[in-house]
Formats: sequence, structure tokens, C-alpha cells
Amino acid sequence: MNVSDINEAYQILFIFLCVVFLAPGCEDVIDVNLSPGTEVLVVDAWLNDLERVQVIRLSLSQPYFDNTVPAPVTDAKVVVTRNDSTDFEFEHNIFGRYIWRPDTALIGQAGDKLSLKIKYDNTLYTAHTTMSRVPKIDTLNIAFKDDILLSDDGLYADFYARDFSGKNDTYWIKTYVNGAYLNKAQELNIAYDAGLDRGSGIDGLVFIPPIREGINQLGADLIPIPYNYGDEIRVEIHSIRNEAFEFLESAREQISNGDNSIFSIPLANPISNIIANNEANVLGFFSVAAVSSVSKKIPD
Repeated sequence: MNVSDINEAYQILFIFLCVVFLAPGCEDVIDVNLSPGTEVLVVDAWLNDLERVQVIRLSLSQPYFDNTVPAPVTDAKVVVTRNDSTDFEFEHNIFGRYIWRPDTALIGQAGDKLSLKIKYDNTLYTAHTTMSRVPKIDTLNIAFKDDILLSDDGLYADFYARDFSGKNDTYWIKTYVNGAYLNKAQELNIAYDAGLDRGSGIDGLVFIPPIREGINQLGADLIPIPYNYGDEIRVEIHSIRNEAFEFLESAREQISNGDNSIFSIPLANPISNIIANNEANVLGFFSVAAVSSVSKKIPD
């Protein structure tokens, strides 16, 4: 590297440091006028094999800075088909919620192929998936812990489950506390085999600690907080396809993007596995999961 190259490198480094240290002091407000764009259908179709009412939500997209409730779609026809032979028609309930009740049978089991068809505004939207296998949760532990970095002493939980042998199993671990789902973006707990992502190379093992301990609730500062005596904790493992894992991973990055300051990634819609017969744009995802679960109440 010659002297000119060294000088240029130092200039670039100096500019970068100026941006890093001076940017927080900027107070000028810049108004950005964005085109509202064309409304597109948004599909929220995350189904499972539990004996619960299954819900598909349909709405229309809205401008980025519009924080009102999205407009619901109430006049669509929604059908899920299992193995090309059994149809489940979802009926509109309220505010764009289409429901089906598993009164006599479940929507499917591991290995079943399922498809979604939505007819709306002279367009046919379709998606296809397969219900994957799900491992059993062996134990849900709750114990008093102290001397935890940054966290208060108290009751914390973890669970033990073993990933199947054979790569490319993906899961969504959901936690409910007293019936309420832990829904912060940073509480979104997904696993690729027994690790955090495709590149971990961990397969056929017990889920690693960040996943096992990812069932603890986070405070406003995103630091784990202890559970209380009397709390009831429910943990569910939902088997999801690799494409659904990528959708959730992308959604988590976008939702928590504001925490990254100048290192934020560009805004973008997560991938979708739904297509339209006339190549119309569509957002959202269709997934059907097998579920294993365990619950425990902390004695008073």
C-alpha cells in the first residue's frame, strides 16, 4: 500500500468516526414524502394441529407511516385442502378473521400436504406446504437463579427437547405466561435444527441454551426478568418449514430494525410463499405446524 492509499484510508476512517459520534447530536427533522402505493392483500395464515379454532386473517396493506388499524378483507372465500382430498372452508367471523373449528377432526398430521386457496377481488391466491415432524418436550424446569449478568435474582425457566437426527428441521418455540403470548420481537424464539440458524451445523442434539432459555420474558430494557410465584408457563414447539423460518427471521430483523441505529438494514417485506394467478402482489405466509407442548404452574 503506497502513501496515497494510506492517506485515503485514514480519510475514510475519519469521516466514518465523525458520522458515528456526531450523528446522535443531529436534531434537524426531515419530512419524507412517500407514495402510498397500491393496496395489496396481506395473508396471516399460521395454522396447527391443535384442537383450537384455526384462524386466517386477511387485510390490506397500508402506507409505511400509517399507524391505523389495517383495513380488513371481509368478502373473500378461503379454503384449506389436505392431501388434495379434504376441504376445510374458513368462514368470515369478524374484522377479517376467517375461522374453522376442529369439531370432528384435526386439520392434519405430520407428513400431510396442505394447500390454501383464497378468492378475492377477481384474483385467486394459492400456497402450498407440508406439515413437518415435531419433537417432544421432555421437561420444563423452573429454578431460582442468582448472580445472573444484568438480570435480577429470581425464578427463571428453561426446557429440554431434542432435535431429530437429519438436517433441516426448523421450529418456532412459543411461550405463554398466564395465557398471554410473549410477543416482543426479541422474544421470537426460532431454531434451525438444534441451533440458531442454518450455519450452526448442530443436528440431532438437545436445543442449545439460547433456545432453551429463550422462554423467559423480557422487560422494557429487553433484559430477562424473573417469573412470579403463581405464574403458569406454557411452552409449545411448532414445526415449521425452512421457508417459514426464513420469513420469521426476516420479520424479526425488520421489526427490531430501529434498535440498530445507523447499522439498520434496508426496509423490505419478508418473503412470501403465496402467489396470485394474475401475478398480483401479495404479502404474508401460509404455514401449518405440528405442535408439542408442556405447561407448569409455579406454586404460590
